[in-house]
Parts: sequence; C-alpha cells; structure tokens
Amino acid sequence: MDVMVPDGLWIYVDNPFSIHISTEIPPSVARGPRPACVAPMNDYEPIPGEPTATMFQSLEQIRRQTLQRCTATVGQSDRQLLFGMTTALELQGVPVPSHCNLDTAALHVTVRTRSGRPHIRPLKSVPVIVHIWRHCTPQSLIRISNGVHALHVFHVWAQLSSYLSTEDLVVLGDSILAMLVHNGAPDADKLYLELQRFIKEMPPFRGKSICRQAMTLVRPNVWSPAESSLRLGVQRHGIPDGRCNVVVPGITFRSGAAISLDIAWVEFKVGVEYDGDRHRTDKIQWRRDNEKRERLRAHGWILIIVTAQNLIDEMSIAELALRIARRLAERGATIEFEVIAISLEELARKHGHRYDRRR
Repeated sequence: MDVMVPDGLWIYVDNPFSIHISTEIPPSVARGPRPACVAPMNDYEPIPGEPTATMFQSLEQIRRQTLQRCTATVGQSDRQLLFGMTTALELQGVPVPSHCNLDTAALHVTVRTRSGRPHIRPLKSVPVIVHIWRHCTPQSLIRISNGVHALHVFHVWAQLSSYLSTEDLVVLGDSILAMLVHNGAPDADKLYLELQRFIKEMPPFRGKSICRQAMTLVRPNVWSPAESSLRLGVQRHGIPDGRCNVVVPGITFRSGAAISLDIAWVEFKVGVEYDGDRHRTDKIQWRRDNEKRERLRAHGWILIIVTAQNLIDEMSIAELALRIARRLAERGATIEFEVIAISLEELARKHGHRYDRRR
C-alpha cells in the first residue's frame, strides 16, 4: 500500500510490520498509474554533552552513603574487601540499573575463589552478599578510600550481564562511559573501543555473549539513562542512529558557549532534546533552553522536545518515533519505519556488522 501525506511525504508498506517514509516516490508509484482508491495522504548551559548537575548531586549523595556502609563493613572483616556488582557502581558514581535481579540494598563483595570468602561480623541492617569473579587482577581494583576498594566498572559491566535485561545492560554501558568521561577520560570514542576490546579479550564468563550483543548498541556521549531509553526506544522503530550530545557546528549562545543537542542528525538538521522536570521548574534553565531553541530554529533546525510522558509506554514511544521519522523524511531521509517495535536483540543483530568491523 502506498500513501502520500499532505506535506509531500510518501509512506509505503512492504510487509505488514514495516513501512517506509520518504520524500521519494515509491517504486510501485513510479512503475505506473495509481488506483483511484489511493488518496494523497539546565541552571547553566553544561559543557557540551555534560549531564546536569542535579543528576551528579544525586549520584554523589548515594556514593557517600554507600561509602559509609562499606567502611563500616570493612572494619568487621578479617581481610581486605573488594566491592563489586551494584555496590561498585554506587561507589564510582554510576547509576544503578532500574531493573536488576540482585538485592540492590545489600553490599556486594567480590572474591576470586570460594576459599577467598571473607568472614564478616554482621552489622545490623547491612546485609553482605559474596560473589565469585575469577577474572579479578590487581589492575581491576580501584581504590575508593582507605580500606575501601571497588571492582573496575568494565568488570562490573561483565559481572552484571547475567542479572540484567539487554536494554538495562546497554543503558549501563552508556552510563559507564559517561561516568569515565565526566571523571576526566579525554576521549569517549576511545573508551568505547576499550570496552569493546575488554569484552572481546576476556576469558569465557557467564553472560559474555550477552555483552557482545549489547556492545553493538552501547554508545559514547549518552549522559543519562533517560537519554539511553529514548534512543533505544525510537531505534526499535527504525529511526537511524543519531549522534548523541553533539556540539552543533556554527551556532553558539550569546555568551559564545557551544550549543549541543541530546540526539542529532546533523546532515538533516533534525534534533531531539529530552526535558526532565528541571527544564520546566528551573527558571534559569528554562531561559537557556528557550535561547538555544530559538537560535537553532533560526538556523533551520527542526527540534523535537521529549519528556518522560513520551516514553511512558510502547504506544507513546511509537508515536514519538513516527514524529521523528516524518521530520527526518521532510529533510530527505528514507526511513524504514517499524510499526511494531523490533526487539533489542534483533536491533543488535542489525547493528552487528558495525561491531564486527571494529573488532
């Protein structure tokens, strides 16, 4: 079925679950006449790509609380402790996945062998769970403070792979890369390749195949779990990969500060901005958002503003994805739109050739 929408976009269906959106005339239309029944149819502008201070303030508060609990537990142990799993994430300022098949209220300790299990005198209301991770090396230990050590976040990503869904594992991968950049790592793309190489070279472990699959969907420069969920949600409907937290070339604030977008298809001048509650309630942030959007639109950019309500369920995500597809198509992109979202596993397979080329 081929349908032309009023603004000059063609939508054509080549199977019951996939439609194409384009400004180009569909092949079936070009072949001959159509039947008569077919009718035309943040309180400051962050450093480009930097997450909001509010998110980091929350993560810092969690880090301090967890550090206090870990310090108290170390004092009750007969040997040095290495904290892993979700405890290691909290100690290193990484958001804990929203759905995890672990007791995230407990402290998680990692040992190499069963015989290395520590004896810990129990503390009231501080449960401790010990996990065996045979791949620990001296290089995988991160010193947090006197007596408190955490497993390196690359190891934690691998450790948690058997406790998370594919989506949560991808979101965690995004968050880990963002945290490392925030803490001073100079090159997000290089970090991505390092994580990729780390997983490839790791000896076999439970969840390695899931990590390799998730790695095809992890992206650098994604600064919050909400942004990760946004990009994955629309990609499952056929929206092509955009650049995350990209600096827009040639456009700045009046102050001269660079302007960035959460997701952008720079060649088509289409961008997506995710607005959390702070964008609505903080007057200074609201004014900055307005200035940014006025300047971008004055230079021909199409902006799509997204809130949590747009991600509340699959129907809302599908509607958002269609909005993005239409805007991209207006600028000349051809979109193979999926009416029913494909699984992340299928999306990973589609992206797998990129992973294979980079290995």
